[in-house]
Amino acid sequence: MDNIHSDDIKIQIKLLDANTLLARATVIFFEIVETHGWKVMRSNRMHPNFGEEVWIQAPCYRKSDGKWKEIVYITDRRLYEQVQEKIYDAYHMAKTKKLGQKAVEEVKTEEIDPNDIPL
Repeated sequence: MDNIHSDDIKIQIKLLDANTLLARATVIFFEIVETHGWKVMRSNRMHPNFGEEVWIQAPCYRKSDGKWKEIVYITDRRLYEQVQEKIYDAYHMAKTKKLGQKAVEEVKTEEIDPNDIPL
């Protein structure tokens, strides 16, 4: 779609500590249309673009026949892939930041023996 550019799409991500659900995302188009309920989930298959076993699912609900129906459906394949990429990037950045903060906290609590520091 030629009218929507990467800068027109914003992502808000919330990391979760669930077994299969890694994060929830809100995708905002043009700073006016918000779509809630995007999911970053564990997968048993490597994602072809991200090199990680994740699956990004658009907001959906289970119908009475047990099948899943997407609430948000992006008909332009390139735009859909662009949205998935932005969600993954936001997820990866948030996860990396969380791991970095955890490492800093561990270093702060680590006791260092001054005799172990070479001079």
